[in-house]
Parts: sequence; C-alpha cells; structure tokens
Amino acid sequence: MSRPSNQAVERYYFELFRSHYEVPDGDLVFTDKPDVIVRGTQTIGVEIANLYLASGADSASEQVQRVRRLQILERAQALHLASGGRHIELSVGFNPEYPIQELEPVALALAAIATKVEDSPSGQVSRMLFEHVPELRFLYHNQKEYADAKWRPVQGYSVPALSLERLRVLVSNKTKKLRNYQPCDFYWLLLVVDFMDPAQDQDFQWPAGEVLEKSPFERILLYKPQFGQVVQVP
Repeated sequence: MSRPSNQAVERYYFELFRSHYEVPDGDLVFTDKPDVIVRGTQTIGVEIANLYLASGADSASEQVQRVRRLQILERAQALHLASGGRHIELSVGFNPEYPIQELEPVALALAAIATKVEDSPSGQVSRMLFEHVPELRFLYHNQKEYADAKWRPVQGYSVPALSLERLRVLVSNKTKKLRNYQPCDFYWLLLVVDFMDPAQDQDFQWPAGEVLEKSPFERILLYKPQFGQVVQVP
C-alpha cells in the first residue's frame, strides 16, 4: 500500500482544521508555497507543517530512534535464529535516555540474551541479564514457539511540555521561505501535532510570559486534529 502524498496529507489536515476553527469564506486552492490559498474578500495563504519535538536530523529524535529499534529487533532475531535459537517471541522496551547510536552491538547483545532465556518460563526478563546494555529498559519473552514469531518494540511514552525551541526554529525556517510564496494578503502558519505520533505529541499549555518574536505570519496556530484543539500562539 503506497503512502499518501504530502499534498494529500496537507489537504486532509486542512479539511479537519476547518471543522474545528473558523476560516473565512472563499474558494480553496490546494497548491504549494503556500499549501492552501483561501480566495475570498481577502486572500489568505496557509502553510501547513507538523511540529515535531526534535529535528529528524537529530540522531536522538523519535523519528530516527523508532527506525533503529526496528532494525535492531530484525537483526537480533536473525542472529538468534542463525545460531540455532528457537522461534520464541520477544517484546523489547528501549531506554530513551540512552539513544541508539550503533546498531550491531545492541543487536548482538539482545540475541545473546534471547539465547539465555529461550528455555525459561515465559515472563519478564531479569534486569540483571541486560544491565550491561543501557539502551534496553524492559524485556519480556514468550518461550512458546511460533512459525511467524516476531520480536516487537513496546515503548512507553509521556507527554512532554510544548517544545518552544522547535517551534521557534520552525517559524524561523518558514519565515525565510515566505519570499518565495505566492502573493497573498495574509499568511497563516498551521502547525499540526498528531498525538498518535510520539515524535510529535506534546502539551499545548503555553508558558506564562512567553511570546514569539515578531513574525510575518498573521496567525500561528497549533492544532491537534484528534481533539479538535486549536491554540493561537501569542
């Protein structure tokens, strides 16, 4: 199944946004730079972006770490089976305080742990067996064998405070690109936070006394689609 295009995702978010926030009447044009143009009494250009907690260029970001977790699990299971290991299932919780930097050492360690516990009764694995691997926080194994046994990540997440630093960086980056946008009377910046994605989910409580620097965007709006929550940034 192919992934929807960026434009399709942006259209989806904007249509939801209109159901939760009053947008001036006008003809809608889904385009690029900006993503949406509302042509009414005045022309409003709406740029849409997802507000992640960290840049995807940061190796410690959730965007990067969730890919590395899956790569480690796939590699570790393959190593375990190649060494004659049984087709057990393993559920693994990784420690976000120790982001994965190198895949192979963690995969090798995880495969070795699986070999030690594969004949033990199903249950949570003692921390003593993986205290030398700081990237791991929790292990549970099911010693029953399955032909299609899979090793899976089981991550727990908390909802952090609004990432003002990332918000400021994103606004600054979008501001620099405004000169290349199609002409509009006003521009809005719609920052989407999808709570289903741990790389994005964050609290919308605006810190008292905090304001953004002057911006060419008439409105900067934070939006959680699943809750219909819209907050205008001061």
